[in-house]
Amino acid sequence: MVVLCCGRPRAGSGAEHNLAIWEGAGGETLDAGDALELLTDEGADGCAVVVDAIFGTGLNRELAGEAAELVTALNASGLPVVAADIPSGLCSDSGRPLGVAVIADTTVTFGCAKRGLFLGDGPNHGGRVNVADIGLLEPALAGVLPDAETIDAERCGDTLPLRHRSIHKGELGHVLIVGGSSGKSGAVVLAGTAALRCGAGLVTLAVPSSLASIVDGALAETMTRELADEGGQLAEGAWDGLREGMSNYDSVVLGPGLGTGRGASDLVFSLIDSYAGPLLLDADALNVLAEAGDRGREALLARSRNGATSAVMTPHPGEMARLLASSVAEVQRDRLSTAAGYARSNHVVMVLKGAATVVCTAERTAFNLSGNPGMASAGMGDVLAGVIGTLQAQISDSFEAAAAGVFLHGLAGDRMEAALGDCGYLASDLANELPLAMASIRHGNGDEYGYE
Repeated sequence: MVVLCCGRPRAGSGAEHNLAIWEGAGGETLDAGDALELLTDEGADGCAVVVDAIFGTGLNRELAGEAAELVTALNASGLPVVAADIPSGLCSDSGRPLGVAVIADTTVTFGCAKRGLFLGDGPNHGGRVNVADIGLLEPALAGVLPDAETIDAERCGDTLPLRHRSIHKGELGHVLIVGGSSGKSGAVVLAGTAALRCGAGLVTLAVPSSLASIVDGALAETMTRELADEGGQLAEGAWDGLREGMSNYDSVVLGPGLGTGRGASDLVFSLIDSYAGPLLLDADALNVLAEAGDRGREALLARSRNGATSAVMTPHPGEMARLLASSVAEVQRDRLSTAAGYARSNHVVMVLKGAATVVCTAERTAFNLSGNPGMASAGMGDVLAGVIGTLQAQISDSFEAAAAGVFLHGLAGDRMEAALGDCGYLASDLANELPLAMASIRHGNGDEYGYE
C-alpha cells in the first residue's frame, strides 16, 4: 500500500501519472490519518518492510502535527524501514533530527551520500547506507564539488597491495609496535596480531623488559625489543634502547597500552622528533600529547616542517576531547569540523573513531561505511592500529592507508556480526577475521554487507 502523506499529487505531474499506474494495477492508497491509525492499532503487523519517502533532503523545519505523529508511530512499530535518500526529519547537512526523525535500518541515498547520514545522530537514523546511481550527472559535471568522500569496498580494494608469486616477507614491511605496561600487555599483542593478520612481513613489539616474556609467549610470530623498565612501566632512558636500528622499520605504531609516565612521555617525543617514516599515534601516545598541551602540538608541527611522513592519529572521542581540552559532547556535536580542524592545524592524518569513522587531512575528508555497534568493545582500537600501521608500511599515501584500514577493520567486524550477532565477539576474533575480509575484497565480494 502507498500512504499519501501530503494528499494527492498535483494534476499533470509525474507523481500523479505514477500514482494512476499504481492504482490501475490494483494498488491500495491510504491517507496519513489512516496510516497512523493502522500503525498505532498494530494493524501493520503483516507488512514486510516500510519505505520512508515522506520528506527529502530539502527539509529545513521541525516536523509537527500529523507528520510528526506518523514518524513517531513508525519508529515505535518495530517494522523494518528503508529510507529513500535520507530518513524523513533528519537534517541532511548536520545529522540533527528536526524534532523527530525516522529511524531506518537502511538508507538508499541518491546520486551521492549526504553528510548528515554520518554526522550527529545520522548513524542512528540512517542505518546501513547505500548510494544508488539513478542517472544523475556526476557531481563535477553538475557543477557541484563534494566536500567529503565515502570509503567502500571498491575503494579499499583499489588500495590494498597485490602480492606477486615471488614476493618475500622483506617486501611486505617491518612494523614496529611500541607500547605495553603492567596490566596492559594485551594491547600490543592485539596490535601485533592484527599487523600479522593484515599481511605485515615482519612485526617487532617493543615493551618494558619485564613484559617481554609475556609478549613472547602470547604471540610466537613476532620479535621483541626490551626497553628500560621501572615497575612494569617504561623508565627514563627507554628511548636509548630503541633509537639504534630505527631505520630497519617501515612503519611505527606508538601507544597501545604504553602508559603516560615520564619514560613513556620522553619516548613519545623522541620518536615523533627522530623517526621520519610512517608513524601512527594511538591510545596513550595521544594522552601524552594531550597532557603536554602546546608542546605536543609543536612536536607535530616540527615533524611536518622537517619533511617527515604525516603522522596518523587514531583517537576515540574521549582521547580527541583530551587533545582539544574539550568534552566528548563537544567532539560528538560536530565530528567533521573537530577532526578536519585538528588535521589542518597540526598537519596530520586524523582518524576520529566511532560510528561512521571520519578520516581527514587538511585537504580531504572521508566517511567510513563499514562497522557495527558490536565493535564497541575493549581492544578494537588496538586491532585498528595494527591494521593501519601495516598498510602504512605498504602504501605510500598515509591518508589512503588509513582509509583502507578503517574500512577493512569494519568489514571484519561486519563479518563477525553476521556470524555471531551484534555483540559478544572479541577484538582477537576480529583480528583473526582480517584475512577473510581482505580475500572477500580482492575477490570482488566486499559489498556483500550492503556497502555501495
